[in-house]
Amino acid sequence: MNEETIKIKYNIEFEKTIVFPAHPEDDNWELEEEIHRHMKKNEFDYTDGKVRFIEEPTITDREI
Repeated sequence: MNEETIKIKYNIEFEKTIVFPAHPEDDNWELEEEIHRHMKKNEFDYTDGKVRFIEEPTITDREI
């Protein structure tokens, strides 16, 4: 069997408990938007949680 260089894409679902500034009267959707903005700016802070699901990969390129 030979080896190939194969480019794949896949999704991984993480679950993580975080400490985030919030008020009891904040709506969940507003808080989720704030967390999402924070995640975009601090991506590496959010990719070390528990892996809950790994999607099957899709091959996007094969160098054969």
